[in-house]
Amino acid sequence: MVGEDNNREQDLKTIYQEFINEFNHINGVMDILKQLIYLWDENIWESLFNVYVKWENPFNIPDPPLTVPVSLLLAQAIRNGIQPRELIDDYQDSNVYLLDYETFHNLHIFLEKLYSLHLGRELVEDDLWALHKSDLPERVLGGLEVFDIFKGNLFLGDDFFQQIKSVIWDEEALIFCKKLQNLLITFLFENKNENETIFSQELEKVVVLLAHCSAVSSDSQYIIIGNVVRAYNALFKIINTDITHLVNKKYYTGFLICKDCNEFYPLLENESPHDFSHCSCGGGLEYLSSENSNNNQIFKGD
Repeated sequence: MVGEDNNREQDLKTIYQEFINEFNHINGVMDILKQLIYLWDENIWESLFNVYVKWENPFNIPDPPLTVPVSLLLAQAIRNGIQPRELIDDYQDSNVYLLDYETFHNLHIFLEKLYSLHLGRELVEDDLWALHKSDLPERVLGGLEVFDIFKGNLFLGDDFFQQIKSVIWDEEALIFCKKLQNLLITFLFENKNENETIFSQELEKVVVLLAHCSAVSSDSQYIIIGNVVRAYNALFKIINTDITHLVNKKYYTGFLICKDCNEFYPLLENESPHDFSHCSCGGGLEYLSSENSNNNQIFKGD
């Protein structure tokens, strides 16, 4: 309805103007808003949200059962006392702005969905191995907005997890983060139903984790507004980066088959199915994992 559209537009303008009036003096704020709009103009927000709407957790696929590696990052978190909720006797639902094991686990879910977005399809077992055996999570948490050139194993030792556990929010930074997140979600969605709520909460958890990491990288116990700005810059950079070249390609152990000429090509250690769009003859390609070479197709190329 026209009236409803006008009301939403007015609400968005009000929230935007209030945010600008309060925070436009902060270095980097306008750049964040420009990045937000850029991702909208490029239809990246819509594409990512569609992945969320259609998402089926690949770990829950019963036939055939998937075998995937344990994340080194999550194992380190547990070793440093950041425990899954089922292992905590007196666990209570935590505030989304507090850091716990689920905050780290949520990053992996987010990266899986982002990987699916860039692949343009649902994930299969080899994708999960390539992603979870990569250092991408460590790159993200250690490098933040320069994650694509950062080597994670240079940073995330036990001292990182001990430091991040002690980080707390500065009150002004917490208010800023909540208002910026509210502006982002109001901008993206006309209505906030279940899918929109899940999308918003998962993004918010990623920002919270990145803000904690920014404080650690600044050798500070407190998250200040500058850390939140850096966290959103990192989030938008991650979303806008093709992460397919940052996974561990050696776990693509199968081969490509041309649907036209029936030639097959075993992938080399530094190659993955998405490195190839078509056969040299022009035909489309199918990828078979080495464990499913009995014609169980798991991926089709263009």
